[in-house]
Amino acid sequence: MNPIQFRLEYRLCKKGDTQMARQPLAIGTYGAISCKKLGPRRYRARARYRAYNGETVSIEGWGTTKTGAESRLKRIVQQRAATEGQRRDSTITRDMLMPELADRWLAEMELDETIGPQTLQWYREEIEPSDDPRARKETIKIKTAMSGVRVFEADTSFLDSYLKRIQANGHKRKAQIHKIILTGMMSLAVRHGAIRENPVREVGRIKRKKVKPTAMNEQTRNGLRAQLEIWLSGKEIPGTPAYTHGPTRDRDILNIADVLLGTGARPGEALAFRCCDLNRQATPWEMTICGTIVRVTGKGLYRQEWPKTAAGHRVVVLPQFAIDTLKKMGADEWDPDDESPVFPSRRGSWRDPHNFGRTWRAARGTTYAWITPKTYRKTNLTAVAEAFGPERAKRQAGHRSSSTTEEHYIDKPAKAPDSTAALNHLAPTFSD
Repeated sequence: MNPIQFRLEYRLCKKGDTQMARQPLAIGTYGAISCKKLGPRRYRARARYRAYNGETVSIEGWGTTKTGAESRLKRIVQQRAATEGQRRDSTITRDMLMPELADRWLAEMELDETIGPQTLQWYREEIEPSDDPRARKETIKIKTAMSGVRVFEADTSFLDSYLKRIQANGHKRKAQIHKIILTGMMSLAVRHGAIRENPVREVGRIKRKKVKPTAMNEQTRNGLRAQLEIWLSGKEIPGTPAYTHGPTRDRDILNIADVLLGTGARPGEALAFRCCDLNRQATPWEMTICGTIVRVTGKGLYRQEWPKTAAGHRVVVLPQFAIDTLKKMGADEWDPDDESPVFPSRRGSWRDPHNFGRTWRAARGTTYAWITPKTYRKTNLTAVAEAFGPERAKRQAGHRSSSTTEEHYIDKPAKAPDSTAALNHLAPTFSD
């Protein structure tokens, strides 16, 4: 290397080292102030300022004295930093309290059109402490349990311990809900750069005991239906006394049971059936399942114009016994454009699923205490799966995946494929 090349490279290295050594200003701060006199009683103060968008800009302040110009520059910087800081305060930081993060997450969920209002209420009920004086004060809510916890403090160890405390109290389902909510909250914090990783990801699994789906056999179906007829007549059944005064018992309880068994619909979907959802032109008749009944705080009870899931919108073909039940209810005379409920309340409005559940428990008595409206759905889907396979049952159920149908609704052990052609070779051989 000749002396000229050496001197040139030396100068470039020194220049590069100087640039690399210069440390950037912290966001929202300014550097050294330089002041210059530009005329009689006219001074200009200048400094580098790093804005909240990360860019470094030059800020100037003018005054009649050097001190005045510098003071003016500092006020300009303070005003700009305060304005930009207010905008920055709206973002999520590691020092934000968990209750405020929960509010931000709920606000984001309200913008998600794929989340139903009842799901939002479900989340809110697990986050917000209840203002109902009858509510139990010891009930765990996220805002009260983490009232003073900051985002960076809610690490994996803390959240794992929190969820295990809920499980230890015998509330595994509640722990699962809180895990879902906390996963969403901390994911929001990650997206805003408050934390690097979602701490819920490494939290221990919350395992619940699997319950084998149980469908009704023929004897149980016939026995329960006979008991429902006895209950309708006002007579005593095991667990429910005789009914001797007041309006007659509601026959729609039996009608709903028949339609649940015939359609495999969810209880809320069946209560949302409208007269116009029945297609009497088809052979056999068909029912379109396209809504469900929900109750949301502040809005009350209403018919949601879509089922529980996107896959839940479906058309099912009705068996003859369900058609006969609807005919007894006067379906032959229904207006195809009538949007009134098929199973209205006594006041003619939508029937409340909670009220239906309470009446159902009285009608089933103690003999059939294990049977819920959902059992009718399992019975329907089990019958479909046995005859046509789980894929057909999935479509009947309105599920996204047949695995959900098989695991939670079909009362039948999984059947292994016929492998006897290979297994026959394992037969023992005997010599004479």
